[in-house]
Amino acid sequence: MKVVVSVSSGTNDPTLATLGMLAAKVAVDEGHEVVVWLQGEGVTIANKNVYDKIQGLNMPPMKAVVEALLSANVPVWVCEACAKGRNITPENWISTASYKNMSDYVSTALNMDKNLNF
Repeated sequence: MKVVVSVSSGTNDPTLATLGMLAAKVAVDEGHEVVVWLQGEGVTIANKNVYDKIQGLNMPPMKAVVEALLSANVPVWVCEACAKGRNITPENWISTASYKNMSDYVSTALNMDKNLNF
């Protein structure tokens, strides 16, 4: 199954952010094709200097979840407008990240089997 996991929370709500990324990891672990879409404050997860400091309440460390997704080469799409507003650039983002825009997200979400939102 093809899944896009949309995450809008980051440092502002570490628990919700971790739940979203954990959903992506579980989907990958179950053999699904996954794309992660980060928007709003969720783009902070793409910052290699920040994601390992995000810790949700009673959640596994974000560092372990993100690094599992990176090891699986999961594409992490970063809302360009959201990221630039938070100074998240190719110089400081995680290895599978790339800028995308809302048009990319919408067209992909409409072609996926499922869209999970966090």
